[in-house]
Amino acid sequence: MADMLEDEKPGGQQHLVPVFDDFLGAAVQQLRFDPSGTPDVTVLGDAEGLATARIAARLPQAVIAVIDPSQGALDAARKRAGEHTGLTFQTGDLRRARLPKPADAVLSLLATQAFTAEEKIDFYSRTYQTLRPGGVLVHATRVAGEDEVLHQRQHWAWLSDIRARGVSEPGIAAALDEMQADQLSPLSVHLDWMRQIGFTHVDCSFRRGMFAVLSGEMPRNPAERPRNLFSVGRMLKRR
Repeated sequence: MADMLEDEKPGGQQHLVPVFDDFLGAAVQQLRFDPSGTPDVTVLGDAEGLATARIAARLPQAVIAVIDPSQGALDAARKRAGEHTGLTFQTGDLRRARLPKPADAVLSLLATQAFTAEEKIDFYSRTYQTLRPGGVLVHATRVAGEDEVLHQRQHWAWLSDIRARGVSEPGIAAALDEMQADQLSPLSVHLDWMRQIGFTHVDCSFRRGMFAVLSGEMPRNPAERPRNLFSVGRMLKRR
C-alpha cells in the first residue's frame, strides 16, 4: 500500500468521480479502432495515466501522445503503460499546447473545466483541425446543469456520492477549493459548439450528474465540412 498512487487514495481522482470506471470506460469505448490497427491517439489531461493504460491495453499497436500540465501525471502514465511502445509525453498548458496531427483520435479527460467559454470553443476548433477524416474527439468532462436548480441538484448529489465512497471532509474541502476555478458549461451548449465547428455524429454516450462523455467526428466527406470559419462571438451569442 505504500506505493499507492495518489488517485487511488480516498480523495483522489477515482474517488472524486462517482462511477469512475464507467466514466473512463465510456470514453475509451469511443475509440472504435481495430485492435490490430495502429491509430494515432492524443490523450489530454490524463488522470494519473489511467486513460493511457486502458488505451494501451485496448489498442496495443496504437501510437499514443500524452500531453498534461503535470509532470507527475506523465510519470504515472509512463509507469502504467508498461511495455507499450509508440508512447510520447509532453508537458504543456492545454489551452495552448501544440497538438500532434494528423490524429485518428483525441481523448480529453477532465482537462477543460477551468477554461472560459472562448477557450472551450478554441479547444474544440483546435482538436477538430488535428483530426484525419473520420477521426474522433472524445471529451470526458464535467458539465453544468441546464439551469441553476438542476446545477445545484447535481452538485449535492455529487457530494452525497463521494461521502458514501469514503472521501474525508478535508478531501472534500480541498476538491471544492480546486473547483472554484471551474467555469462549467451545460451539456447542450457543448454539443451545440461541436456541431457549429463542424463535428458530425455529435453525441453524449455517458452522463452521470455533472460527468459526461461527449464525442464528435471529423466528416469523411469534404463536402460536409464547414466552408466558413466559425465566429467565437457569434457562437457565444447563441448560448
